[in-house]
Amino acid sequence: MDFRKCLLVFSILFFSMPICFAQNQEDFVEKNYVAETVDLESENEEIEDVEETTVEDKWQQLEWEEENPEFVQYYEVIIQKYDEEFVAYSEINRLKTEDNSSHIRIQPLLPPGYYRFKVITYDLIGLPSVESEWKTFSIYKAFKPQVNDISSKVNGSSTLYLEEVNDGIFSVSGRNLFETSKNEKDIQFTKYFVVNQNDKKQNILVPEILNVENNNRKIEFQLNMKDLDVGVYDFVAEDASGLKSESNNNSIFTVKFKKKVDFDLSAGYVLPVILFDDTINHYMGSNIWPLSGTVKMSFMPFKRSFGYFGVGLAGTYSRLFAEFPQYKIDGNLITAHLNFVYQLPIRFRIKNSEQRRHAFSLELHGGIGATFFNDVQFHFSHNIDSEKLNSINLSFDVGGAVQVYITSRLYAEIGVDFVMAFMSDMQFGVLHPSVCIGWQF
Repeated sequence: MDFRKCLLVFSILFFSMPICFAQNQEDFVEKNYVAETVDLESENEEIEDVEETTVEDKWQQLEWEEENPEFVQYYEVIIQKYDEEFVAYSEINRLKTEDNSSHIRIQPLLPPGYYRFKVITYDLIGLPSVESEWKTFSIYKAFKPQVNDISSKVNGSSTLYLEEVNDGIFSVSGRNLFETSKNEKDIQFTKYFVVNQNDKKQNILVPEILNVENNNRKIEFQLNMKDLDVGVYDFVAEDASGLKSESNNNSIFTVKFKKKVDFDLSAGYVLPVILFDDTINHYMGSNIWPLSGTVKMSFMPFKRSFGYFGVGLAGTYSRLFAEFPQYKIDGNLITAHLNFVYQLPIRFRIKNSEQRRHAFSLELHGGIGATFFNDVQFHFSHNIDSEKLNSINLSFDVGGAVQVYITSRLYAEIGVDFVMAFMSDMQFGVLHPSVCIGWQF
């Protein structure tokens, strides 16, 4: 019997040796570790400010990855805590798994602080075979932030109007609104960010925290107004442990224009100048037609901080007339175009007021339409008239304008357009400088 026992022990040792030597420190791969957040009551916090949790929520667990768990009997985990006074780590606990499971719950629970751990792997005969490197982890104080109200410092409202003067400063009231992290050793802090709910990419804006006051119940932050456009924004506070404030009506603010849509209507004088070709000049002796007028309208439903976008209609009328010894000629020249319109409003702050006056708008537009020669006819002596020329031709226009606002609605406009018409027997290009008076509805 003694010989058989010896043989059995020798066999176990023989077959376990390749396992022990096959594993080395590089084979240990840490997958992740989870140090569950601990709710601790701060000396400066009331009990109602502390997040209530169940026992399961307070579990702290470390996890790692094992490539060959079938060759492992159990693990030993050594935990050390960082001592800021001595600037060194000291051992505070040793834990063992009951089997080859590659995770372990930390008992007793660790207080907030900075720690490190390493894992020692024991083989099938209970001998230590692999010792991992030290891995650091942190345990934070967990206080779930709460946002009760948010408002702009300029108007005291959660709605920001882009027509007004804005400094981007907001006031937030709630609970557990701590200062941001100052260094890597902070175990109690709050991160803040703002998300545009209308932005599909969910780009995050990080505000500048100006101050924290009222026992961590109120903060002021500032955003760059250039980063804010029309939309609904959600203000989110996240504590050191990852607990986030709830998103609701109390945590959102809105950026918009007071007027959702602009409708502009203007009319005035236009002086067509035919640039090419020379057909009109050849028969009528002039390239300039002063008996002219123009009407413009634009509908601007897409308003953003970087400009307004919309559509517009533009039309001109010119009376063509010339008289020579041999004949007279008259007729009408009409253009009409459907345009894409872009406007950039320019506002200035009103003295001793938070309002901004709409002073100018710069406009660019261009589109497609038609150029119409109507009832163009030669008149000869003895009451002899030629047939009337009526010709509708495809044309394109492009141009710009400056609108100067006399009041908040009444404006004067100076503009210029170029119209290119495509005809079978001539190339027709005309310049339309204009002066108009308009009203914004």
